[in-house]
Amino acid sequence: MRFAAVGAVATGINYGTYTLLILHFDDLWPEAAYIAAFCVSIVCNFILSSYFTFGVDPTWPRAAKFLTAHLVNLVNELLLLRLWLWIGVPKLYAPLCVFVVAFPINFLMVRLALRGGRKHNGAVEEDVPHR
Repeated sequence: MRFAAVGAVATGINYGTYTLLILHFDDLWPEAAYIAAFCVSIVCNFILSSYFTFGVDPTWPRAAKFLTAHLVNLVNELLLLRLWLWIGVPKLYAPLCVFVVAFPINFLMVRLALRGGRKHNGAVEEDVPHR
């Protein structure tokens, strides 16, 4: 539920930024608007995901892993965006289709980036949350 709440905020920031760019710059490629929106939402997403979703302190190593996970997700989302546009979904609504498909993949990658997991006596031991 926490991931969904943070995801909703980040998605709102992402989609709001994307929409503003698409509506105000007619010649802007949807992919460029999507990347710009991603950059705006990633900082908020990292801070909220660290504290609220996974209960860990935001550190530079976690930020690097988080960004790496999100860059992988960004490539996935850009491919999905191109697919939805190719199918004929209007550029204003194509990101909404992307968000629905990419959400579960994003959750798994972000969870791994922020909480990780390391082997300890044959079992996976999670990082201890700060709460």
